[in-house]
Amino acid sequence: MKNIFQISSQTKKVLAGIILIICISLLTAYIYYNGKNNAEDPRIVQTKYLFRQFDEQIKENKISSALPLLDSIEFMLSKVPGYKESYEPGIVYNDRGSAYLSIALYGDKDSTERIRLLDIAKRNIDSAIAIYNTWLAKYSSLSVEEISENIKPFFSENDPTFKGKYYNKILHKRVEDLVLAQKETPRRLSVCFTNLGIVQRHQYKQNEAVESYINAIKLWKDNYTARNNFNVLMGKPPKDRSIIDKLFPPDKNKFN
Repeated sequence: MKNIFQISSQTKKVLAGIILIICISLLTAYIYYNGKNNAEDPRIVQTKYLFRQFDEQIKENKISSALPLLDSIEFMLSKVPGYKESYEPGIVYNDRGSAYLSIALYGDKDSTERIRLLDIAKRNIDSAIAIYNTWLAKYSSLSVEEISENIKPFFSENDPTFKGKYYNKILHKRVEDLVLAQKETPRRLSVCFTNLGIVQRHQYKQNEAVESYINAIKLWKDNYTARNNFNVLMGKPPKDRSIIDKLFPPDKNKFN
């Protein structure tokens, strides 16, 4: 009787090829992620982990447990020169403002508490807008070389934190992050103005809300949340989107 488990030479070649491809893929992934991790600034790597945790908590609608993560991130960034003055705190403030806005609109709160939460949301969003505008005024027009020179005082090679690390890779990665932020920060600022407009709508400040939505659309023409909210104020029908998408739109370059 023929052995049904016998593998032909042709099948062996195919399996060997598949195994080789898998091994190459695993090796490539290891080299890529190992190199990427080696390029991360050790002073703020924990904040990136906490940002991911925050996003996971938000997706699960666990806003109350997500907020303390932002407090931790803000504290860590405030202790690292070159970051506390950068765009990252703007992400923290807008995320916090979005969280409080979500609680105000969809939590079981009385009118007094709702007003208080909207006010907290607005203060945080206003702070985010100020941070982004300040950063853009300083960095938006700088070349790669100018960015590198600008941040070098905050990346001293003699810093004990960089001992045994790939200093040049870390510095280069930070420059790349800032170059990317030159493109992404206007979009982040657009999201801030969108959230601000939502707050103003619910504070019955319709004219201010219209202005915020217009600012949002000018900064990012594909901001459909701003467009939909603007249409509502103009008496036009919106396209329905989930509250999570509205308040926490995907930010593919948040962690760079």
